[in-house]
Amino acid sequence: MTPRDNLLSLFNGEKNKVPFVLMGFWNEKSIHDLLPKDCWDESTYYLPSDDPPCDSFPEKRTDLHRQHAVNLAKHLGIACLGVGHGGPVPFGHGGPAELQPQVVQRTDEYKILDYEGGHHRKINFHPHAIQYYNFPVKTRDDLDKLVLPDMQDKKRFAGIAEDAAFYKTSGLMPTASIQGFFAGLHNSFMDMESVLLNLLTEPDFMHRFTKKLAEMNLQAVEMMLDCGVELVEICDDVGNKDGLLISPQLFENYFYPYYCELCRLVHSKGGWVHFHSHGNIEKMLPLFIKAGIDMINPFDRAENPHLDELLTTYSNDIVFVGCLDNNSRDWPPDEQIKHYKESVDKAVSLCKKGYIFMDPGFAQDLTKQDFDKILSGIHDIIAVS
Repeated sequence: MTPRDNLLSLFNGEKNKVPFVLMGFWNEKSIHDLLPKDCWDESTYYLPSDDPPCDSFPEKRTDLHRQHAVNLAKHLGIACLGVGHGGPVPFGHGGPAELQPQVVQRTDEYKILDYEGGHHRKINFHPHAIQYYNFPVKTRDDLDKLVLPDMQDKKRFAGIAEDAAFYKTSGLMPTASIQGFFAGLHNSFMDMESVLLNLLTEPDFMHRFTKKLAEMNLQAVEMMLDCGVELVEICDDVGNKDGLLISPQLFENYFYPYYCELCRLVHSKGGWVHFHSHGNIEKMLPLFIKAGIDMINPFDRAENPHLDELLTTYSNDIVFVGCLDNNSRDWPPDEQIKHYKESVDKAVSLCKKGYIFMDPGFAQDLTKQDFDKILSGIHDIIAVS
């Protein structure tokens, strides 16, 4: 049984080996340090490469790009793989269905990227950190002038159908990432404080804003599905360890209808929706289930004190992914593996619809020796799950 077949069997209600999906590596350098050279290239990570330095992604996808991505998946043992330049890792970022960056400045300490739509990000290398700034929307007039990429441009998605077919033939499920309907606002177009304030005080303006971005996302999803993508990933952090960043009422008013439309569209094409949010989002979980989300991660044990109860209560309705302590990425390898084993055993016993293992992200300064030990431990755990 291929990893894709195993994942499909879970979606069909059968319990076989626990599938493994990837959260990702800390940065591109980590990928190069930890994986064999034939597992990555200038299109693997969601930012234009630093090794070799590139200002943007290549114009064309090739079978060599695809084979490197498949090699990465097989080396890791994961079940699915993102399409497009920058799509393979990390989870929920990269590929043509998201805003694409161009490097406009590079030094030994940082690089600055200009994204479609106009905002900038400064990527600091030591230590790794990302600063979002120069947001294009501050007023109603700015929204009217905002130029978004054409997500119905077939040239944008050239090579994606070939990616999807190549991955399926290799036993992997092709995935595509889109921006979250909430997080996309404050990651790419307006600072967080203004987003939250305007949601409360400027409802007409924010409904127009959210609609404009949601329509772009949904157009991208339809293009990807028509190219053969089977799993749509959406990252939309709505919480932190202390609770929600936005009330369920505001979320339902502004963003929930687009989640319903996303799930309707993806399911109508025979696909699935994998949703990501950090934080204690217990109060929001019924909304995501009602919208039709198929899979949800990471449900960090350190952030969700009632996790086992949530698994028991809701796992008939949704597939839980992860369910680890995300701080465990910084623990010694033996402690990580022990924690993963205990967490997987508990999740498998509690999750009625099935469970998928997802790493908590590999630490920034992980040595190859420790990485290989952790990866081998993960493979041993899911082999007997």
